[in-house]
Amino acid sequence: MRVTLLGTGSADGWPNPWCDCASCAWARRHEVRGQTAVLVDDALLLDCGPDVPRTAARLGVRLSGLRHLLISHAHPDHLGPESLMWRSWSSAAGRPLDVVGPPAALAVCREFLTRWEGADPAREGSDLRFVPATAGGGSPVDGPLRLGAGDAGYLVRPLAARHGDASIGPAVLYDVTAPDGGRLLYGCDTAAPLPAPTLAAVTGRAYDVVLLEENNGDRPGFGEHLDLASFAEVVAELRRRGAVVDGTRVLAVHLSHRNPPGDELARRLALLGAQAPGDGAVLDLTPRAPLRLVQSPAPATQPASPAAQPPPHRVLITGGARSGKSAEAERRLLAEPAVVYVATSAPPDATDAEWSARIAAHRERRPAAWTTVETLDLVPLLRSPGPPLLVDGVGLWVAALLDDPAELATRVGELVEAWRHTARRVVAVTDEVGSGVVPASAAGRRFRDALGLLNAELAAASDEVWQVVAGTAIRLRPRAADS
Repeated sequence: MRVTLLGTGSADGWPNPWCDCASCAWARRHEVRGQTAVLVDDALLLDCGPDVPRTAARLGVRLSGLRHLLISHAHPDHLGPESLMWRSWSSAAGRPLDVVGPPAALAVCREFLTRWEGADPAREGSDLRFVPATAGGGSPVDGPLRLGAGDAGYLVRPLAARHGDASIGPAVLYDVTAPDGGRLLYGCDTAAPLPAPTLAAVTGRAYDVVLLEENNGDRPGFGEHLDLASFAEVVAELRRRGAVVDGTRVLAVHLSHRNPPGDELARRLALLGAQAPGDGAVLDLTPRAPLRLVQSPAPATQPASPAAQPPPHRVLITGGARSGKSAEAERRLLAEPAVVYVATSAPPDATDAEWSARIAAHRERRPAAWTTVETLDLVPLLRSPGPPLLVDGVGLWVAALLDDPAELATRVGELVEAWRHTARRVVAVTDEVGSGVVPASAAGRRFRDALGLLNAELAAASDEVWQVVAGTAIRLRPRAADS
């Protein structure tokens, strides 16, 4: 299966031509993205906004071999019906073309072509074949669509999206099986969580490539779209269901200037096991072993096959108060199917409203699938196998043991040894100390000294060390592969 990204941007592209924000300024210098569209084997096109034909021309990609056009919904960045008129002026005129889409999208095409070409494009003898794609009626699919002849054709399943209403579709996502058995999931546009019938339909599909929209970045939500946090939430759910497995290429598309500049976006996506290739990128994918398509998808409660235990990896993240260090640690694990969050803080105190509010804010930020363990006993967790650990934080752990220097010294030695030899993936948050004035109290100075020394020992045994300043992550020690 050959996948060509004819566009990877949002409705207004990236950069937005009228915008001077930092994100658009970066994109202007480095990487311009047009409206999202994906070409499969030069024969099947997913979405075709007004940008797409000219993007194809600039990239040197011919659309003359196109036989199937799949439209996700009738928003104008996904559907430019004028493309079908331009096709009728070309040497491709007269060749059959399936136009697949929700009813509202097909209606836009028919109305446009009837007006400008003077005849109903669905008339007998037309080269265009209009094929409704719906995912309603309480079922994840109204039946798979077979496009093309026999083994040379594509099997397409429309899946319900969480985007808009019937006036634009209803919007659908697409599950595509190519003639060579390659499997692709096109998830654009949708909000989270994905509808339950869609999650049931993708269970166990083990896609070769998943293209998932990520429009909103870190900025407040705009429309029914994913941001970086909900993108990670969807990827984690797809992993739990065996839709994303080892080797699946997860690609972020429909990207906008609501995201951070592209270098930071690439770093953030890499933490989730995802990438954001630019317009024109081509992926030649070797398909997995074929799966038998079943009409009744596996139930949503069916567990995915257990993944092999990943190699150990220790990440230490330090930073000052309110620097964003906890959020940076959480981002690294948001796309994991399961995470154990280890809270070392004191429990909520009814007499301390501010402390209780802090704890509540942290809890609300965690995905529902995470397990929270409140403990100071970190060593057994580090020594036992299991899903990734997030320890927040080391500073509170030291503070809780500070009154007994002998016990603290013993526990520090045990913690460093367990950290050095853990078989798990673990991310730990700690506080940066010693950068300001000397603490006024003896207890403050003991805390500074103890935590500073422990930070240094943990850092020496870590695979990565990061410092967060003003919400910006700065790498202090690279991964071995990067050094």
